[in-house]
Amino acid sequence: MNKFVILLVVSLSFLVGCSSAGRSYVKSEMNETLEVEVLPNQSKMFTYRLRWPEDQIPNHIRVSRDGSDSRRDFYEGGVNVGRNTRERLLQNTAYVVEKAGYCREGFFELDRSISRYHLWVRGECKESASAADQQAFGVKQVLTPERWHQS
Repeated sequence: MNKFVILLVVSLSFLVGCSSAGRSYVKSEMNETLEVEVLPNQSKMFTYRLRWPEDQIPNHIRVSRDGSDSRRDFYEGGVNVGRNTRERLLQNTAYVVEKAGYCREGFFELDRSISRYHLWVRGECKESASAADQQAFGVKQVLTPERWHQS
């Protein structure tokens, strides 16, 4: 009985540790950017991107003729797209737009694309651009992680 309890506690510890919140994909080789644009009507638009380096994306996708060989590595690099990828991408987006000081009150998701080598979210901040926002972000620019890590 004691062995069962210990095994259960250890298993639950691993489960909680593996499911803890955190930013996804940023410790991979993917490039992370935030493209910002303040429109004439003061709307603050953005595109958050995670992109695998172009020189590391395979030129073609290899297709297996024998699907039973699980030892083959059909994809090199990229991320494993699954049912939680959208949620993880939106968590990253929320973190970046907040830490960069771009969206203070959250954002609306307008569009997104999720693939193995390129993930992006297009959105609009819930608040309009202030004079300080216009000064800080101008009309259009691409921000890199250095910008939101210094906040």
